Amino acid sequence: MPMASISIVDGIDVSSLRLFLSVVELGSVSKAAQRHQLAQPSATAKLHKLERQLGVQLLDRGPSGSSATADGGRLAASCAEVIAGVVALVDRAEMLRADRRRLTIATTRHVADHFLPAWISACELDEVRVELLEADTLSVAQAVRAGEAVLGFTEGPAAPLAVRSEVVGGEQVVAVVGRSHEWYRRRRPLSAREVGRATLVLGRRGSGTRDVVEAAMAPLGLGEEGGQVEVSSSAGARLAALSGVGVAFVPRCRVVAEVRSGDLRVVRLADVRIDQPIRVIWRGARPADAAARQLLEHLRVRAGAATAAGS
Repeated sequence: MPMASISIVDGIDVSSLRLFLSVVELGSVSKAAQRHQLAQPSATAKLHKLERQLGVQLLDRGPSGSSATADGGRLAASCAEVIAGVVALVDRAEMLRADRRRLTIATTRHVADHFLPAWISACELDEVRVELLEADTLSVAQAVRAGEAVLGFTEGPAAPLAVRSEVVGGEQVVAVVGRSHEWYRRRRPLSAREVGRATLVLGRRGSGTRDVVEAAMAPLGLGEEGGQVEVSSSAGARLAALSGVGVAFVPRCRVVAEVRSGDLRVVRLADVRIDQPIRVIWRGARPADAAARQLLEHLRVRAGAATAAGS
C-alpha cells in the first residue's frame, strides 16, 4: 500500500463511516446525528472531514435532506465492509482476552477434591476462570498431550510419557479394613505377601492409586494368590472396606474420618510403604498460558519450601 494511503487509513474514524451509512439509510444528516447522539454541527463536521480524507464528495445536501452521490453510493458498500472488519477484529480480541482469563486443567478427582482448591486459592489467579476436566491419571495425561488442557495433575508412580512433569506433592496410600474383617483387631504388622493373599479392593485400570500400589507390591507377590475387587473411585474402595469386602488401598486423607471413628482400621505393613506422588504435567518447555505458568511457579516454590522444612 502506498504511504499516502496508509496515512489516510490511520486518520479515518470508524464512527464517521457509521454516521455516513446512517445518512444514506435515513436520507438526513439531522436524523443520523440523532441516531448517533451527536449535535448536527458535529455530525456535519465529521462528514466533511471524512470527505476531505477520502478526496471524494460522498453526499449531496439539499433543503429536503441528503443523499449519497454516485461516488458515495459506490463507497457505501466498502464502508460497510470496513465496519464489519472492525467488529470482527474487536470480537476476536475479546475472544483472546477471554482465553487469557480461562485456564483449563485436567486432574484426577482426588487432587481436585483435596489439593487443587487450596493451591489455586493461594496462587491468587485474579479474574482467571479455572475449568476442570476430571479423569483418571491415564486420561489426564492424554488430555494434556492432546492440548485439551494446559496443565494436568496425575498420581501415578512414574511420569507420563511425552509431557514435562514435576512432583509437587504426595501422600501415603494405606491399606484399610472394616470392623467385620478378620484383620480389624490385629495389632501385629502384616507382610506384603500376607496382604497379597487376601482379597484386595483396588481402583480401576488407569487409576494412579492402583498404579502405585501395584508398583510397590508386585515384587512382593501382589495378586498371585488373593482375589481382587475393582472399584471406580476411592469412595467406592472406602465403602467396600466398610462392608467387609476386602482390604482396600486408599490415600490416607480419604479415610481420616472413618479411621478416627473406628469404622475402619489401617492395616500396618511390615515391609513396604506406599507413597503416591502428585505430579503437574504440561506440554513444551513451559506452559504457553500465563496463568498456568503462575500456578506452576507457585507449586514449585511450595514444593521447595516443603522439602526444606522436611530436611
